[in-house]
Amino acid sequence: MKNVPLYYIIFLLFGLACPVFSQTTYNISDPDDLSNQEYTAGDEIILANGVYNSDERIVLLGNGTAENPIVFRAESPGGVRFTGGLKLNIAADFAVVDGFHWQGGYGASNFIQFRNNTDYAHFSTLQNCAIDGLEIDPDDVIDDMQNNSITKHRWVVLYGTNNTVVNCSFMNKRSAGALLLAEYEFNAEADACATVGHTIRNNYFYKYSKIDSSLSNAGDSETMRIGTSEFQNVNSNVTVTNNYFVEADGENEIISNKSKGNTYTNNTFRRCRGSLVLRHGSNAIIDRNYFLGESVEGTGGIRTTDSHHTVTNNYIQDCITVNSQSIWNNGITFLAGNDNFAVPCTSSNVTNGYQKSENLFIANNTFVNTNAPLFYNENKGTTDPTGTVKDNLIYFTSGHPNISNIISGNTTNAYADLGTSLNYDGNIYVGSELGESNEGFLNQTEISAVPNDEIFVFSGPGVASKGADLGSFSPATDDMVGREIGACFLNNVGENIVDGDCTIVISDQLSVGGLPIFRAAGSSADISVTANVSWTATVNDEWISIDTDAGSGNAVLRITVSEHTNTSSRIGSITFTQDPGGDDIERTLTVTQEGIDITQLYDLINVGRGLPEDKVTLHSFSREEVDGVEKFNFAQNTLDKDHETLWAADDDAILPGDFKGDGEFIIYDLSALHTLNLIRYSTTNKSDAFGFQVWVSTTGTEVTDFTRVLPTEGELSFTATNTTDFNSFQLDAVDARYVKLIGFGRFDVDLTTRTSVWSAVREIEFYETRTVSVDENALPISPTIYPVPAKNVLHIDNIKPFNSLTIHDINGHKVLEQTLSNSVIEVKLDISSISNGIYFITLFGEQQYQSKQFVILD
Repeated sequence: MKNVPLYYIIFLLFGLACPVFSQTTYNISDPDDLSNQEYTAGDEIILANGVYNSDERIVLLGNGTAENPIVFRAESPGGVRFTGGLKLNIAADFAVVDGFHWQGGYGASNFIQFRNNTDYAHFSTLQNCAIDGLEIDPDDVIDDMQNNSITKHRWVVLYGTNNTVVNCSFMNKRSAGALLLAEYEFNAEADACATVGHTIRNNYFYKYSKIDSSLSNAGDSETMRIGTSEFQNVNSNVTVTNNYFVEADGENEIISNKSKGNTYTNNTFRRCRGSLVLRHGSNAIIDRNYFLGESVEGTGGIRTTDSHHTVTNNYIQDCITVNSQSIWNNGITFLAGNDNFAVPCTSSNVTNGYQKSENLFIANNTFVNTNAPLFYNENKGTTDPTGTVKDNLIYFTSGHPNISNIISGNTTNAYADLGTSLNYDGNIYVGSELGESNEGFLNQTEISAVPNDEIFVFSGPGVASKGADLGSFSPATDDMVGREIGACFLNNVGENIVDGDCTIVISDQLSVGGLPIFRAAGSSADISVTANVSWTATVNDEWISIDTDAGSGNAVLRITVSEHTNTSSRIGSITFTQDPGGDDIERTLTVTQEGIDITQLYDLINVGRGLPEDKVTLHSFSREEVDGVEKFNFAQNTLDKDHETLWAADDDAILPGDFKGDGEFIIYDLSALHTLNLIRYSTTNKSDAFGFQVWVSTTGTEVTDFTRVLPTEGELSFTATNTTDFNSFQLDAVDARYVKLIGFGRFDVDLTTRTSVWSAVREIEFYETRTVSVDENALPISPTIYPVPAKNVLHIDNIKPFNSLTIHDINGHKVLEQTLSNSVIEVKLDISSISNGIYFITLFGEQQYQSKQFVILD
């Protein structure tokens, strides 16, 4: 740990501890005087002690430096009290706001914000300040009650980059709105891949009253929210450390993670009715936190959504939720959705739904007398989370009222639906029943638990390397407030103290930024390491390399991955370890690389668009939805390469005792015998799955000529829900001249009951083993596209053999079509209106076509 006098400013980014050199000192006795000018490096503005009842908004403007920041401070810590709801904009670089006490008054949305209009703060700090009991204006209360609403007040809003909130106390909030919010619209517009890098540490959050959930705005009442749903793919890399949360009850999400790469470590949650929630955004680290419920109803630990999270060394004790919110607040609550997960920072394809949970690492956590230690909630979807659950320790005292099964869920099938794709290994438990059959758990009855103050220390066979390793970190307690935690002039209940410790305590810091998902082709990306310690980086997989393997502070590393030729994604890691002699911090960076697109392994048989070389035609169909006025859902639409058209048909023949009916079909003629390796088709984005069968024939189209090839087991192949992406099905080299697709409607979440007799298909594609007949090498001159990645303009050389082209996105949607002149050999395509992502360009000529993949990046 490092102890630095109050008015010596530590900027972790540079690892400096420099006394402030005051270029000009301004002594003011009216807070409004702050806004009279723009300040320069080393300026110090001192507001005289006193009580000020202004409700104006004051602005701190200027540009300091790391060595000589601008300082706006109270004459003495806590000597300045704002009682009227004075609002503050911090819109300076390298500025410090220090020692102020906001007490009472009427709040406002974005009460303290790190910006002034579009001028954003960078490397600025709010420290040793307190906000206590901002109220809602009575006029707002009246308006609220008439609209069954509650006014939203955000107390501190972080904009810009690399800003810090440290040793502040936030007490007695009774209005909706995140108490502390990191807002990322500016970051997303500037560069979503650039590191934000805020730090929130050593703060005290006390008594955020539970907001009535029946009121509008109540669902936006987190004690802390890092990011927003709309900008969840921003590379946030915020560190939240050594904070103390007591009765932070605003809503079920005490902290809501809504961005990428954030670290939550060494925090203490006491009697907080909610959980630390990974709501949006990937690559979060939750490490060495205490969740002490003290058996208060509604208390929980951690809830997971989205992917590539690391949850390690957390201690969760006496948390219990058995009433209305029991499916949300448990030891660790697993959720699974169907939306895009680990959204790259370069993408704009984000949703407000629930992301798939992939590659979770849940290890070495300790659960003590916490009901529902591992809870599976299929309320938001049933896509299986993947990852590892290992070496966790779960302990119940004999006869404790919180005893429950180790594994449970919100339905009797929740674990079967959500939990079986996770890998479990080396977990131990005692004092309860497991609740499910799982070989990754051992009932270790010889464990002993010895109280150590309010927590337990465990011993006995098999305990070594199990459960949380918290090092020297112990839970924060009330008597630490005003000393190590929070503002130095207030105690844990907001009373003034004179014996507080106004030293700013800087703990060892080592955090690592997040990475986008690498494409299969192999590439490089940079990450930021933010540290005030020396560290070593170790690559754990041979396909990953780094350009720097050690450092003594902040650094930018280039991560490179080799080409991946398998269709399944692969996951590796790099371990960052603090050099010996400090807090022994270890961080794991997850590296994910997509598999090669399966369509690149085969040749597409049906190129579409009615060209003479099309090998697939519509042979026949049983029914199509066409009324000649509004409905034109022809069977032929499934071959037109237009993702906006579709085939639809209703199966009105419900067969007694047959849950699927007899179905409606389309028969396709492949024009000759082909060996099929892949069939894929897309449907509409319904919340219920479509059920299909695929049959093939090598001879004719009579019913007896066909043999079923999909599904290989069961009665139906079911599509993904809430998407129009292709559903891909590999075949084992199946010979076919005719293909019969049969749709049986849509089915419920259990896939046992038909919910609709309507089937719909947008596009269908047939693939065969790749041959030289359509390979680049078969052409005397191969077209070339450049640059890759492309931006605004795509160049294509050697196009003379081709007369038209199309561009489709990775999901089959056509985004551009253009006719080519055979008198030119080069074309420049304007792609400035096409979003970032992976695309396929197909060039068409007489008796030939060629398809290439390319990437668009800003």
